[in-house]
Amino acid sequence: MKNENSAPRRRVAVVGAGITGSLLALCLARLGFEVDLYEAYARRAQDVGSFLNLAPNGRAVLESLGLDERVLGQGTAAGSIGFVNHKGRELAQNPELTTNIMRGELSGTLREAATDAGVRLHTAKRLVAMEVTGDGRWRIGFEDGTQAEADIVLGCDGVHSTTRGLLFPDAPRATYTEVVGSGGRSEIGAVELPVDGRFHMTFGLRGFFGYQVMSPGVVWWFENHQETRERSFAELAEVDDAEWVALLAERHRPDPPVIRRILTASTGPVGRWPVYEVPPLETWHRGSAAVLGDAAHAVAPHLGAGAALGMEDAYELALALHEHPTAQQAFTMFEESRRDRVAAMAKQARQTGAVMTPDRWITRVIRDLMLPMAMKQAVRRGAEAYSYRPSPWPVRVD
Repeated sequence: MKNENSAPRRRVAVVGAGITGSLLALCLARLGFEVDLYEAYARRAQDVGSFLNLAPNGRAVLESLGLDERVLGQGTAAGSIGFVNHKGRELAQNPELTTNIMRGELSGTLREAATDAGVRLHTAKRLVAMEVTGDGRWRIGFEDGTQAEADIVLGCDGVHSTTRGLLFPDAPRATYTEVVGSGGRSEIGAVELPVDGRFHMTFGLRGFFGYQVMSPGVVWWFENHQETRERSFAELAEVDDAEWVALLAERHRPDPPVIRRILTASTGPVGRWPVYEVPPLETWHRGSAAVLGDAAHAVAPHLGAGAALGMEDAYELALALHEHPTAQQAFTMFEESRRDRVAAMAKQARQTGAVMTPDRWITRVIRDLMLPMAMKQAVRRGAEAYSYRPSPWPVRVD
């Protein structure tokens, strides 16, 4: 049975205006819902975060919505991903077309598309309370003392989701994976490191390093390595950028020289973050409220799959809410259709992380012996992960 969303339209509060939340708000608005999008921060989305490598499954969602040119034009395509070991020996190639794009540019462009579609954006609104009213609607409260009401509340507020904590007080919290990530931008002569349309990945002795030459003279890079002691975002931010880059360059001294060359040419701010994951919840909804994306199942980022999985969630949940007469029915069907895929991706991300950032020398030895075969299997599994095809969109895309 399809819900035609006749008047009065159902009012939806989407919490979190990152990639998942902005895309969800856009999809719902196009399907006729009345949507309010709440973001805890006041700063521009474009000013937040490092870059990500958007896989074909994320691109497929944008193409279904007619947003691929508008959004992907903010990034740079990579025609393949190459993997080498710490000696520079090629292990495998993944021929999938991906797009490297700044996380802030992606979420910012989606946010703008959402407001163009009629979504009401509210910034500096940090969620602190949720309660069901006498008529079965939700009343949500914010840190600034204001309140709002909605028929449906959808939490897209990330790995440390407040929505998840309010809906499910006993749910597992985010777990530190003992990995720290960082990323930045370097400037190197175009002759020395030419544009080749390829994303380069290196399994180093003491860390994992990836980079792409985005344009003549400009390189984007990221690095992951093992750190047993958990350091907060604030603690990591206290380290001077130059000191951090110097430490990474020393860490990667045994690896191909190009890594140290890129690191020592770093310019501008260097983002860094502790890496967390959230095991998939037993249920992602309570009544007419739900969580999705990283708020429901934050997989480790070693596959670069988190953003694309959240985009899949947003697209499919919006369709489920459109097709079913009640939110509870929509949530149940949505979870049943998504659970196996999310579990498989989470497992693959953990396995990949163990290979990328081994914590003992014997683990590294075994890894390097088995890596060529393991990488071929990983590329095959990656192709399977990318094979997601969005459900048909029921209305014309403007």
